[in-house]
Amino acid sequence: MDNQPYKMTLSLNLLNHLGINLYSSVPAVLSEVVANSWDADAELVTITIDSDKIVITDDGNGMAKNDINNRYLSIGYQRRNVPDGSITPKYQRKVMGRKGIGKLSLFSIARNITIYSVKDGEKNGFQMLLADIEKKIQQEESTYYPAELNDFPPDLTRGTRIILRDLKKRQRQTPAALRKQLARRFSILTAKRFAKIRARGNSGLEVSLTLGGTPQYR
Repeated sequence: MDNQPYKMTLSLNLLNHLGINLYSSVPAVLSEVVANSWDADAELVTITIDSDKIVITDDGNGMAKNDINNRYLSIGYQRRNVPDGSITPKYQRKVMGRKGIGKLSLFSIARNITIYSVKDGEKNGFQMLLADIEKKIQQEESTYYPAELNDFPPDLTRGTRIILRDLKKRQRQTPAALRKQLARRFSILTAKRFAKIRARGNSGLEVSLTLGGTPQYR
């Protein structure tokens, strides 16, 4: 399987404790995703919550295939241990990611995770299915190969898009409640930064977070 483009190494104990059971609420998981966007020097994060899926798109640095395998899919990767890794390159922000486990929190609320990312013109897409990961682990295999995707969304020209499907429970967030919960959990941003949360017709919510380029602290 060495010809597979994407590779994740994990253990059942790690997945159960740091993934499936990491969080129980959507705002907690979204705060981890926004933290990753902050670390990617994103200026804008848009989150759309529908009854059957959640889509998070940022305009950050994006990820090349090497970044995906060596950082994103490397469970426990700690950016702070890399020289100059505690400060983002573009806006000199202090990084917020938690020891490389935040990405596992996605499995707390969804069973199907699709990720698209573009960096310096290089486009990558892959899909992770919780059922396939659990099957690999039950077979005592420590390596999981996410499926490569070639149907790259034409409107994504910069940054990263995460699509969560097969949600574990129906989302019933109101704009006011979600704004309050996100602002409380993602404490680096003031409540005003979340003021653009609004109802999106009858199908769900749309959240626009303007992170801006100015460093908040060092």
